[in-house]
Amino acid sequence: MGITRVFKWTVLAAALLLTGLAAAACGGGDEGSNRTTGSLVPQRANLVGSVEVDQLLTGIGLGLEDIFSALPFDSSDWTGGASGDEHGAGSLFSADQTKPWDLFSSVSRAGVFAEISSAASLSGDGAEPDYFGGLLHGTFVEAELIADLEAASGTSLVKEAYKGINVYSWAEDDGETTMSVLDDSTFAFGTGGALKDIIDLWAGDAEPVSGAVIEAFNGLGGGVFDLAVKIPQGSGDRLGSLPQLEDLPISLDFLSDLDILTVRGDLKDDSLELAVGMDFTTEEAAESLDRFITGIVSLMSSASGTPGNTGQPEDQGLLRLLGGLETKRDGSLLTITIHIPKSDIPGLFSGMTAVDGEKSETSIGDEVSIMPTANHVPEGQKVEYSTAPPTSGNHWNRWAECGWYADGLPDELITHNLEHGNIVVSYNFANPARVTELRLALDGVGLFRDWGVARAYEGIDEGQVALAAWGRLALFEGVSAGEIGRFFDAFAGILGPERIAC
Repeated sequence: MGITRVFKWTVLAAALLLTGLAAAACGGGDEGSNRTTGSLVPQRANLVGSVEVDQLLTGIGLGLEDIFSALPFDSSDWTGGASGDEHGAGSLFSADQTKPWDLFSSVSRAGVFAEISSAASLSGDGAEPDYFGGLLHGTFVEAELIADLEAASGTSLVKEAYKGINVYSWAEDDGETTMSVLDDSTFAFGTGGALKDIIDLWAGDAEPVSGAVIEAFNGLGGGVFDLAVKIPQGSGDRLGSLPQLEDLPISLDFLSDLDILTVRGDLKDDSLELAVGMDFTTEEAAESLDRFITGIVSLMSSASGTPGNTGQPEDQGLLRLLGGLETKRDGSLLTITIHIPKSDIPGLFSGMTAVDGEKSETSIGDEVSIMPTANHVPEGQKVEYSTAPPTSGNHWNRWAECGWYADGLPDELITHNLEHGNIVVSYNFANPARVTELRLALDGVGLFRDWGVARAYEGIDEGQVALAAWGRLALFEGVSAGEIGRFFDAFAGILGPERIAC
C-alpha cells in the first residue's frame, strides 16, 4: 500500500466526500461553524469529518485546483468534459464557464458526514455512500449563488420549500442531490435525504448524532482536518484479504477487529503531522498491528541497506517518512503518527493523479480523442459516437454490472462504464465456438470480474473483438487471450474520469 494511497485517505478524507459538494459557492467568514461537527450531524451518520480549508491550503502550499486534480475524476469534468456519477461531483457540474476551485475559492471551513454501511466503501472497490452531506462556511447571498450555479452548469435548479427553507436540486438529477443556503454564512448539501435531516436539526426538530463516533471525533481536539468513522462489519476482513497483501508472511486476521478509525492532521513548522487512531475490539488486535507495523518498517529499512540497492526515488521518500513513524498503544487503541515534510506534499498530490499511470504508456490499441461532452442524457435517447464501439461521450445515467451479456447492451449504457474506468469487450461471432473461446479467455483475466463488461455487438465486422477503454480502442480478428489480458492490465481502473469498479 503506497504512501500516496494512505495520504489520499487522510489529508483528503473530507475532500473525497466533498465530491457531492460541487453545487456550493464561496464565502469568507466562519460564523456558525461550531454547529457543524455536533448539532447538525444526523443520527444516521457513522462518519464525521471537518477541514479548516484556509489553514490547510495555506499551510501545505497548495490551491484548490491541486486538491480537485487529485480527486478520483478527471479535470475534464470541470472544463466541459465528463459529468461523473450521480452521487459524485461530476453530477453537479459539466461546466466550461467555471471551474470548481473558482466557486470554492473563499470557503474557510467544511464539515461532512456520511453513513458508511458497505465494506466496499472503505476497501477501495469504488462504492460510494448513499447517504452523505455537510456544510460549507462562508458568505452566501442565495439569489446570486443560485444564479451563478445555473449559469455555470447550464442546467436549471428546481426549488421546493422544506420547513421554510428553500431546497434546490438539479432538474436532471431527480432530486437526489439537494442543497440549501441555511443562512448567509452556511451552505448545506445532502444526498439520500441527508439535507432534510440537517434542516430538521437546524429547526430543532431532531436529535443530533450521539455515541462512540462523535465522541471519538470530538476527542481529536480540532486539527486542520479531523475524521472519525465506525468501520462497517466485514470491512476489516476485506482489508486483510486485499491482493496487495496476500504475499505477506503474516496473518492479518486482526484487522477484522477494527472498530473505529480516526484521523487528525496538524500543521507544524515544517511538516504535516498525521495521527491515525485505530481502536479495536480487543487489545490483542491492537498489539498485533503494532508488531506488524514495526516489522514492516524494519524490513524496509533493512532492504534499503543492502549493498548496491539504491532504490527508486519514490521508495526513498517512503523510507524517509517511515523513519519518523511512531506508534503508541493504549489498551485496544493504537495511534500511528507520521510527519510528512511540507516540501514533499506537492509531489504526493501530483503522484495521485498518475497512480499506475505508467501502465497506460503502451502500444496496445489506439488512443482516441475524447468527445467534447460526457453528460447524462435521458435513458432511451440515442447518441452519435465518434467510434464503433464508443470510447467516450454522452451516456445514460445507468451503467451495467460487470459480466457477460450475450444479448448485447446499448452503447449509451456501456459508455457510462467506460467513464468509470471499466473495460468493455465487444464481439461479433457467428461461430459459437469462438464465443466459447472468448468466454474462456475472459475467465482467465482476473480484472474482468471487477472491471469488465462483455457484450455481443453488431457494430463491428463479423469475426472481430473490440476492447474499449476511455479514450482507447483495440480491434482484433478472432480471440487473442494474451492481448486481452495485456489490455486489462494496462487500462482497467486506469483510464476514465472516474475509478469505480462495476
